[in-house]
Amino acid sequence: MTPVGHSLMGLAIGCAVMPRDFNRRQTAVALAAFVALANAPDWPLPGWGHDRYDVSHSIFVTIAGVAIAAVVATFLLRRTTYFRWRLIVGGAVAWLSHLLLDTLYDGRKGLAMFWPVSDARVSLPIPCFRTMQLSPLVSAHNASVFAIEAIVYGGILGIVLFGRQWVERRRCATSRSV
Repeated sequence: MTPVGHSLMGLAIGCAVMPRDFNRRQTAVALAAFVALANAPDWPLPGWGHDRYDVSHSIFVTIAGVAIAAVVATFLLRRTTYFRWRLIVGGAVAWLSHLLLDTLYDGRKGLAMFWPVSDARVSLPIPCFRTMQLSPLVSAHNASVFAIEAIVYGGILGIVLFGRQWVERRRCATSRSV
């Protein structure tokens, strides 16, 4: 999978849980954090194991990372207007979504989701989802991978944004009739 799909899914999850009372700056910072969390297993950190899809894509490491991020966010943001439990839970879902999305791509050996407990690999490929090629990076194949991700995950983002607008309109209509 590419950062396009993970980023769009992080944005969709962020938009779904974003408080209505956030200003533009708060919203931008929070959405950037959702994109970063949705891409966290692919960060190029030493020993992170992204190339092997084990350490960084382990459900145990992910849960530990989510727990640490939640504790840090709770203590750092408690006295700010950014702190909302729904944002903490949404951030956890964004990070965990990475593992699910990566299992849907064919052309891989699967994710070692249960590392270090097991070396078993999980793969649930959907035929239209293909992995990108690193050489050559600019190719028709990669362009189609990006386009499919933009359509599918951009569509999910669009549905979330439409749903938020619909809920807001219903809320306004209900408050006017009361």
